[in-house]
Amino acid sequence: MPTVVRQDLDNSSAILTVTVTREDLQPKINSELKRFRQKVAIKGFRAGQVPIDHVKKLYGASILGDALNDLLADQLFGYLRDNNLDVLGQPLPIENQEKYSFNISNPSPEYTVVYEIGLAPVMVLKGLDKDEVFDRLTISNLEELAEEELQTAQKKLSGRTEIEDSIQSNDMVRIASVELEGDSIKAGGWETDITILVNTVADENMRNELLTLKKGDTLRFNARTMENFPKEESYRKFILGLEASDTREVGEWFEGTIAEVTRVEPVEMDEEFYKKYFGDTGVTTHEAAIEELKRGIAEYYNVRSNAVLMRSLQERLMEKNAVVLPEKFLKRWLKVSNEGKLSEDIIEEQYPAFAENLRWTLIRDTVKASHDVTVSDAEVAYIFKQKVKGYFGVNNIPDHLLDSSVERLMQSEKDVEDVRKELETDKLFIAMRDLITLTEKPVTADEFHKIVEAITKQAKQEQEMGAELMASIEE
Repeated sequence: MPTVVRQDLDNSSAILTVTVTREDLQPKINSELKRFRQKVAIKGFRAGQVPIDHVKKLYGASILGDALNDLLADQLFGYLRDNNLDVLGQPLPIENQEKYSFNISNPSPEYTVVYEIGLAPVMVLKGLDKDEVFDRLTISNLEELAEEELQTAQKKLSGRTEIEDSIQSNDMVRIASVELEGDSIKAGGWETDITILVNTVADENMRNELLTLKKGDTLRFNARTMENFPKEESYRKFILGLEASDTREVGEWFEGTIAEVTRVEPVEMDEEFYKKYFGDTGVTTHEAAIEELKRGIAEYYNVRSNAVLMRSLQERLMEKNAVVLPEKFLKRWLKVSNEGKLSEDIIEEQYPAFAENLRWTLIRDTVKASHDVTVSDAEVAYIFKQKVKGYFGVNNIPDHLLDSSVERLMQSEKDVEDVRKELETDKLFIAMRDLITLTEKPVTADEFHKIVEAITKQAKQEQEMGAELMASIEE
């Protein structure tokens, strides 16, 4: 009988010595010889009538090697399964493995292959109980945000009106302009229409002068001071209206006639306005509009607040659960599995990021197992159904069309796996959130965005640190 002997190197790696005897191999060799004899086509012999010795001569080494590899794999992985050993990466034959000849007519009395394995740690998770207190960010200025959004909605639904007799700071002014040379209009000079919002004019004197004028009036101005464009090409394109290929020299001073003044006339916030913007939601008053907007804004920030909390949970669990990894084995496994695609220098440089990612995976898998976090095909299909409804923009899609669309989408293994991971992350978050103590921490929207920006920047840096190594593994 084949044997497997285990020798622990330390708490995170071990050696498994698998021994297969000639007697263990012989039945499998005989079976393979018969199979080859039946299927192989050799000139001069009828199908199934090739002499066994001839098969041995042509394919013996290959048959013996395959039979040995199959038997070794059966014993190795059977041992791992029967002893509930959770390994990292894949078992690797040791580097100074003994070499054997594969003479099928006279196999060696026994074949011994020594494998090194990396052991996943047995974890007793810490950091998920009611003694663990986490801040959950909430938005303190919802009322202000809702008012701003309502004002924006009013502007969107408002129209522009041409004004003849005055200019105000929020007006848009179109100036028919011609280039000057000294105090006179330049012969053959550049002519262009310059359109600008009065309150964005960089030159304060010009801005104040515009507020004293009206349509049809003239003024002289330095075009370069209308807006603070740091790049010359931006000034030439957006103020002078020159094409990128136009290299002519154009002076800075212009004379212009105010050809058009337009002003946004705010639409009245009446029942018609509310119905047009909010649809059939029943919103007909300012108070109801603010509450409706606050709900939508709160929902937007709740999703992102949960992501921030998930990040905090991950950091706390990583801090409280020191996971010892078989570093030497994993580096060797990374080198072997990459088949020379990545240098040892890159593996050394990016290993810390890879190890952190692996540690979190082990912690996450422990939470999944202890709280039975699973995602069914039906749950994945439901998400795809919602996506299909979103594509069409309606809910009453015929069942046959909905089902066929979902079936087609679920043929993409990558898309299915992405949805499965999203659902799994949501379930993990809920499972962990219910075990800890949460305290609300009110912050303004601006403060919230700064926090998210910092987290996003850090996460991006972490991803970049191990990008090549992680990409090679995923391949």
